[in-house]
Amino acid sequence: MNITITPKKLSGEVSVVSSKSLSHRYLIAAGLSKGTSVIENILDSDDLDATKEALKSLGVIIDGNQITGGNLKTVKDTIDAKESGSTLRFMIPIAMLLRDKITFTGQGRLPKRPLDVYFDIFKQKHCYYNQLTTDYLPLEVKGQLKPGFYQVQGDISSQFLTGLLFALPLLKKDSVIELITPLESKGYIDLTMDVLKSFGIQIVHIDEFIYIKGSQSYLPQSVTVEGDYSQAAFWMVAGLIGNHIELFNLALDSKQGDKKIIDIIKEMNGNITYKSLSKSYVVEPSLTKGATIDLMHVPDLGPILMVLAALSEGTTKFINTSRLRIKESDRLQAMYEVLIKFDVDMEILGDEAIIHGKKILKGHQSFDSYGDHRITMAIAIAAIKADGPVTILNAGVVNKSYPEFFKVYQSLGGAIHES
Repeated sequence: MNITITPKKLSGEVSVVSSKSLSHRYLIAAGLSKGTSVIENILDSDDLDATKEALKSLGVIIDGNQITGGNLKTVKDTIDAKESGSTLRFMIPIAMLLRDKITFTGQGRLPKRPLDVYFDIFKQKHCYYNQLTTDYLPLEVKGQLKPGFYQVQGDISSQFLTGLLFALPLLKKDSVIELITPLESKGYIDLTMDVLKSFGIQIVHIDEFIYIKGSQSYLPQSVTVEGDYSQAAFWMVAGLIGNHIELFNLALDSKQGDKKIIDIIKEMNGNITYKSLSKSYVVEPSLTKGATIDLMHVPDLGPILMVLAALSEGTTKFINTSRLRIKESDRLQAMYEVLIKFDVDMEILGDEAIIHGKKILKGHQSFDSYGDHRITMAIAIAAIKADGPVTILNAGVVNKSYPEFFKVYQSLGGAIHES
């Protein structure tokens, strides 16, 4: 699907889509619980479909919002993670709770996304794994996963740690994870531990050590998935560069790391306020200013914040950008190419990126989606300030995390033509 956007300011109300991060975590925790959990408001997207199918392959029964688990068994010996890094990295250690050989496959860029963290652990613990090609996928693994002492780098994707935190409590003996480098994407680990706690799993994190008791049991729960700050960020920026936008379904006390978007917007002189009565955030058009933004713990905010930087007064400096390179695309390079095409002055200096803001972007041109949902949505928001139509090729990749994105865009007054 290719779409063409005629630049128009967006305004109105948005009920923010369910959190992708929490949907994955609640689904898996429910699947590991003995009994039936009820998970309301699970995100409907390709990535969550991948996690549901992965859980079904291991004997979990999913009927709408009811998830019955606690009896892991190999129903299918191949798990297709599609393009979902979360599904793949969360499910590998869980699959290794069983003694059967299970093959993980993937699509798009996923087979090339690194799994070395697990490979190093498997070598240390003498667990079986086998790369079937020169890519990371297809990958054969065979349990059982072993309890004990794990040394893991903290500056790798939080998804590896989350996968271990899901699986290790179910082993008979205790485990300890030592983070041998400082923890990045800390918000995602906090989110995981909060979900685990709500399902009855006790984990203690002190300094660089994470202590996990063995022989624990997940307890079924009834929970509702809150709105996604990562996705809300796109509409917040749309309000800053467009017109008044009010956002509902965001928890004020959320543990989501990407809630940091609120602080960043305020630091950049953006007008965003929380209304207690309606439990909503209100964003108003603002003359935002450049700032220094650290992406270490919030890499998923990178693309849309770079759009905001491109339309802010002065210079914005992004630091700790390297994690953007190992997502669905090389997001740092993709945003560089996108913004240069929009006639924005941007440079990459090692682990940093510098963007000099301007008022209007260059339109009357087409952009590649890079096969990446967040790049696609960032381009669509940038199009608001273009001086002519903007076409996005293969825009359907938003289905990965936010299938309704362009419908919501149109509901806010956006002018979209599909071709």
